[in-house]
This record gives sequence, structure tokens and C-alpha cells, in this order.
Amino acid sequence: MSPLTRPLIADDVEIVRRILSHIDAGTTDEGEAWREPVENYLDPRRFVDEMRVLRSLPSVFIPSAAIPNSGDHVERACFGTPLFAVRGSDGRARVFRNGCRHRGMALVEGSGCSRALVCRYHGWTYRLDGSLSHVPHADAFPDLNTSTRGLVEVISREVDGLIVIGALDRDCADEAMAGLSDGSLWRDKLLPAKRLVEQNSVVLQINWKVLIEQFLEGYHIRSTHRETFFPLQYDDLNIVETFGSNSRITFPYRNIERLRDRPESAWTTKERMTFVYQLFPNVMIATFPDQVIVVVVDPIDVDHSMFTSYTVATPEVADAALSPAITAPTLLQQGALEDNEMSMGVQRGLRSGANAFVEFGRHESAIGHFHANLDRHLARLTEISG
Repeated sequence: MSPLTRPLIADDVEIVRRILSHIDAGTTDEGEAWREPVENYLDPRRFVDEMRVLRSLPSVFIPSAAIPNSGDHVERACFGTPLFAVRGSDGRARVFRNGCRHRGMALVEGSGCSRALVCRYHGWTYRLDGSLSHVPHADAFPDLNTSTRGLVEVISREVDGLIVIGALDRDCADEAMAGLSDGSLWRDKLLPAKRLVEQNSVVLQINWKVLIEQFLEGYHIRSTHRETFFPLQYDDLNIVETFGSNSRITFPYRNIERLRDRPESAWTTKERMTFVYQLFPNVMIATFPDQVIVVVVDPIDVDHSMFTSYTVATPEVADAALSPAITAPTLLQQGALEDNEMSMGVQRGLRSGANAFVEFGRHESAIGHFHANLDRHLARLTEISG
């Protein structure tokens, strides 16, 4: 197969083959090692440049399941910019800057559903497509042109279960959204999960890059998740694939060995592994047997990040009130707490002066891929700035 026609990621059968081969050989996927200077996590000037990069790139805003119906809306501060998404009466999802065109009041707080968007301050009212429909005492604004004072829309598109936005920084060149425009890579995993089950946001005292890193390797499974994931998964056994600036890391479950006695035509990855898609720069999609978790990491400063998770599921699972995947104090929740505890420890340790750089081995190559792409965008920013 030529490079021009080769799939960007492996199909289920090939993934199972590679995993079983690694199990037999006691190996894992290996890539390039990487050393990341500690100062890159702590320098406020570097952080400012990173934010400029993030604001110049397309990114995933929210999963489509967060606004399934007409009038559904939800806010999120994206790279320091307050935005919200709303589902119109035409079924289209739109993203707007979260500011009333009168005095700038944030129009949407949290999430909800309404037939119109009404500012709580003075009652200016907008249709779901963002157009301005009503101004109380409009005669007091003789120069107001309602046709041009609608909400300010951000370029966006819906891609197989995700709402993707374009660059936020108007001063930067418009970035092509090609890297996030092909949903075929996650379509079969995410698209059936049409129901939002849970949404949580928390500010963590962790640099945004440290949070990203915790999703991108299985080298820590035995040490960090001894009582949670390790009984179910293999330690330090991953398949690592990259597509553009993005990556997919496969975490196999021990029950995959049951496939050895079945014909390849009957092989399936369902309930045999977790896929983590790292969609550059700041979003992870993690698949599990009964649900999918979309994680968004929003940098706040060098020491703090907003960590937002959206748990989505198929309607059948979401409607099953007693489903252990939904109602139990889940293994996933405990595993996430363990990961965040380790990352908070890393954040403290970065300021200890013990290290000039962080050492990522060949089994952690997806992390190096992430940092290499961030460095590439930072270098481009420097070139543009002169």
C-alpha cells in the first residue's frame, strides 16, 4: 500500500495483532526519547507565547452531545476567551463570543436550554442564530443598527460528535482546520455516544502540559493504578499512532487474550481496550466499554489549569439508571484522581530545582510528539513576530 493510501490509524484487527505480538514478546511500541526543559513548565513568558499559539490554532470546543437539542447552550472559557455554543432551531451548532453587544455582559452562564438568548442585565434579546431581535426602549439608541449588532460568531464546524472552532486570535493568520476535520478516525467510537451523562469542571494546581502528559503513556499503570487499572490492564504496553499533530494511544485490557482462539474475522476491540485520542493541542477522547470521556484542558497560568470532562454514552446506556458504568463511584473516577494526584506531585517537584529537564523515555513517545508539535508552532510564532 502506498503512503498516499495507507490509513492514518490501524484497523481493529491490526491493533489486536500488534498487541498480542507485544504480549508474547514482552515489548511495547517504542519511539523517540524526549527531554523537556523544566523551565518550559514554569516560565511565565513561555506561557504567554504558548497561549498565543493556542489562540492561533483550531481546537475542539465541546462534544456535540453537550447541546443535542434546539436551544441547548453551554459556556466555556477557551484559552482565556469566554465563548458559548448553542444549537439553533435549524439544528446547526454555532459558537459565539460570550458578550452582549450592549454593555458586554456575559450572556450565557453554565448550561441550559431556551428559545432565545436574553441578557439578564438589560434584556437585550438574541435569536438562536445570534441575530439581535429585541432591544428594550430601542428609541434610546438612535444610531443602533440591529442588523449589525448580533452576537459575534466564531468560525466552527461539527465533526462527527465534536464541535471544532477556528483560531480565536484575529491578529494571527487563519489556520486551516484540516487537522481536526476528518472525524473518520474517531467516528465509530464517539458518534454513537449521543447523550451527555455528566459534565465536571475543576481548577487544578497543575500546568496544562503536565495534565496532557498523564494521558499519553501506560508506563505508570502498575505504580499509579495498582488497585484500579492494573488488575484489568497491562503495565507499559501501548500502541502509539500519530496523525498530524494528533495521536492515538491504545491501552489493552487483559481479556484481549481471549481473542487468541477466535478467527480474525471475529476480532473486535470492543470491551478489550481503551483508546485515547490526543487532539492537539488540549483535548483527549478516552473510550471505555459503556461510555466515552472527552477531556478539555484550559491553561490558566503556569501553575493552574481548568480540567473539564464530558462523559457521554449511547442512549441505551444513559437511560439505564442502574448501569454500573454510570452510577458506581467508578473505577474511572478513582483512576482520574490517582492521575491528578501524580500530576500535582510533578508540579510541586518541578519547582524543587532537582532537574534541569524532564526525561521521557522511548515508551513515552506520544509525549515527545506532543512537545515537538508545540515547539514547532512556537518557532513559527517567533518567525512571524520577527
